[in-house]
Amino acid sequence: MPEEVHLLEATPLVETPPAEPPTAVLVVDDEPRNLEVLTHILGTQGFQILTAEDGEEALDKARAALPDVILLDVVMPQMDGFEVCRQLKADPATLYIPVALITALRGVRERTRGAEAGADEFISKPFDSVELLTRVRSLARIKRLYDQLRAANHALEQRVAERTAELQRALRELRELDRLKSEFIANVSHELRTPLLHVKGTVTLLTDGALGTLTSEQMRGLHVAEEAAEQLERVVEDVIDFNEVHGRVLDLEPVPVAEACQSAYQALLPRIQRRHVNVRLAVPSELPPVRADALALSRVIRHLLDNAVKFSPPDGLVQILAERRGEHIRISVQDQGPGIPPDERQRIFTLFYQSDGSSTRRAGGMGLGLALVRKLLTAHGTQIELESEVGRGSSFAFDLPIAHPA
Repeated sequence: MPEEVHLLEATPLVETPPAEPPTAVLVVDDEPRNLEVLTHILGTQGFQILTAEDGEEALDKARAALPDVILLDVVMPQMDGFEVCRQLKADPATLYIPVALITALRGVRERTRGAEAGADEFISKPFDSVELLTRVRSLARIKRLYDQLRAANHALEQRVAERTAELQRALRELRELDRLKSEFIANVSHELRTPLLHVKGTVTLLTDGALGTLTSEQMRGLHVAEEAAEQLERVVEDVIDFNEVHGRVLDLEPVPVAEACQSAYQALLPRIQRRHVNVRLAVPSELPPVRADALALSRVIRHLLDNAVKFSPPDGLVQILAERRGEHIRISVQDQGPGIPPDERQRIFTLFYQSDGSSTRRAGGMGLGLALVRKLLTAHGTQIELESEVGRGSSFAFDLPIAHPA
């Protein structure tokens, strides 16, 4: 009969962690007999033993081998254990190696000297082997934990360094993209502005009759083209303003308020006249100058005035007012437009938000003007304030400090 074969069930393999290297102990004593005894006690327990018979040799071997624990006799010729311990603790390479002083000296003064030298433990002679092994194992455990912590810190530092390098690369890429974006916007804006000027100039010539008499239908068509060109011009101006302001450092200086308001009014006068809006400037010429960036302040007032004109009804009144309030000048722009609902009063200052959200977008624009206003005023250390009532108009106001002579 054939021999019966029994199949043995395979025992799954269990991965065992790699064995830790034996604990290395440097024993320092000028008495050969003491070295022999300590080596025997520790060696039988699996410790790796290094020996040194004087302080200089101990320092050399400690720096070369970096043991886990050092057992250091106190009383030695030339360099005693206190001095060896002090030098070990002064060296960054051996600072965290636990040092146990072995001494027959039992006085408080000797232990104080050992503590001042940086000793981690004291073992009294004659020593008990059980106590010796217990102390050494305890010190070795502390050293092991320190090594693990140091390894973890090193790994963390590496990860932080790698992450920092990644973030720096990303920041450089973002800056480069931002630079390219700014250049692109500047180039596109220029390419749009140049032909737009020709379109507006030609439309003006046609409207004025300089190129011949037009029928009433043609005049109505030209007015539509004129409005469209104006809207496009405003979009280009908003984009240019926002691009130029991005990252610009303010140049704070005394700025006459009346001049800044008059400049904004003159810049928008053709638009004001086409929309048949009445603008009143109530800005006393005797007001002291404010501390501001002249270009930025002009842009703020111009955008607020443009916004007011844009949303005002024909023959509506827009007012630019300025008054002194203590050590500040308050500048406000008021209109008689449709007003702003309460739930929109914060959102209108965010980028690309349109208060007039209908499909026709009667007022036009890209929603950059008020976002730019808030950005510029924040850079001045102030904020825009809004009061509005639906159906009765809005008021935008801000304060700037008076510029006192240096």
